[in-house]
Amino acid sequence: MHIMETQLIYIQESVAAKETAQAYISRCQDVRRSVFVEGQGVAEEIDFDGKDVSCAHLLLLLEGEAAGTLRIRRTEEGTKLERIAVLEKHRGKQFGKLLVESALALVSGRIYIHAQTRIASFYEKLGFKIEDPSIYYEADIPHVTMIWPKGPGVSQCSIITLS
Repeated sequence: MHIMETQLIYIQESVAAKETAQAYISRCQDVRRSVFVEGQGVAEEIDFDGKDVSCAHLLLLLEGEAAGTLRIRRTEEGTKLERIAVLEKHRGKQFGKLLVESALALVSGRIYIHAQTRIASFYEKLGFKIEDPSIYYEADIPHVTMIWPKGPGVSQCSIITLS
């Protein structure tokens, strides 16, 4: 059995606008383009909202290839985990769980997500709770707001911080 080299790169919001971080953020955007724009029909201007340079990001690399990503954005309501995406060929291998758990290990305070209703059960299995059962639409996709009711998470992978 071949064990893939797995790296998790953390691009802090303080360096996201720097040139050194742009190559990593571009790779995050490539994953999002594949998953959201091409896979789900989300308009590019919705996914690429201009906020990437003021947010933190996690980039999952498998054998050096971008396989998944997650964006961490601070809002007036708390810390929002968003743009959580794993390439189709890498799904079902716990990489989404790895991304979310790693993000939870990096942030504190009120943590929430806008979960697509079709995968809300994935987040419930990780420990998120539906805050409000009202369904609303983002990019024509039904969503619910979920919150993290627990303390800090624990990453199952070492995280390389880009600074």
